Amino acid sequence: MPFKPRFGLNLLLYTAAFTKDKVDLIQKVADFGYDGVEIPFNDLSLLDAKATAAAREKAKVGLTSCCVLLPGMNLCSEKADERKAGIEQVKKMVDLTAEMGGDVVAGPIYSPVGRLTGRARTDEEWKWCAEGLRAAADHAEKAKVILAIEPLNRFETYVFNIAADAARMAKEVGSPNLKVQLDTFHGNIEEKDTAAAIRATAPVLGHFHASESDRGVPGTGQVKWKEVFAALKDVGYGRWITIESFATGILDLCAAACIWRPIYDSADDLATKGLAFLKRMSAA
Repeated sequence: MPFKPRFGLNLLLYTAAFTKDKVDLIQKVADFGYDGVEIPFNDLSLLDAKATAAAREKAKVGLTSCCVLLPGMNLCSEKADERKAGIEQVKKMVDLTAEMGGDVVAGPIYSPVGRLTGRARTDEEWKWCAEGLRAAADHAEKAKVILAIEPLNRFETYVFNIAADAARMAKEVGSPNLKVQLDTFHGNIEEKDTAAAIRATAPVLGHFHASESDRGVPGTGQVKWKEVFAALKDVGYGRWITIESFATGILDLCAAACIWRPIYDSADDLATKGLAFLKRMSAA
């Protein structure tokens, strides 16, 4: 069977807040040759779902959302009100994504990025997380949207650092709409073998971020791309492969992503060269 993934670009490369005045980025990304865009979901009040949907339809591209939970929203919290707020936030993300015409809500949608407790995840936190994800997945199933939970490196979360743990959670929840998102940046830090992690996660792999080891142009760092694409082909992965990097001129975003130096010549350069590289790897 031909290997035919869809290629997307995360708009965090250009902006931290996707407001109505940023919708022209969708056509820009389409003109680069991408199949879709990934919209950053932070402060949901800043999003204009109708304008985004109209721009997406006009550009004839698909859409996914890159989502995080804010402080006070946490599926793993010992506080019931924080768990409830987290579930409600994920449900809102699902509804907004569906309204925009998207099909995937992806990211660390279980705990705020950067929240560390100084200890390992507990069994109780696992249980609370499973309950929250089950409720969110039930909502996503009705909306026909996939939830994809992303393991992050140890410096950004203590909940899920490796694909195996996220996959175990997805299987325990048991919803057809709860999947796992893998990211080569985090895998390069945490996995023994990213390609092996892809193969092991295949039954629940729902989204994929192609990110270089330094968040620069894919193909210019230490990620073992040949092995990564061989694994994706072997498991018949046919969903989104989305480039994620960050706009280096936005101080708050750079601080959150710990980017302290230039990592690419320009955002447009990363977008175009990155897509060309991924397409070459896909065709190899």
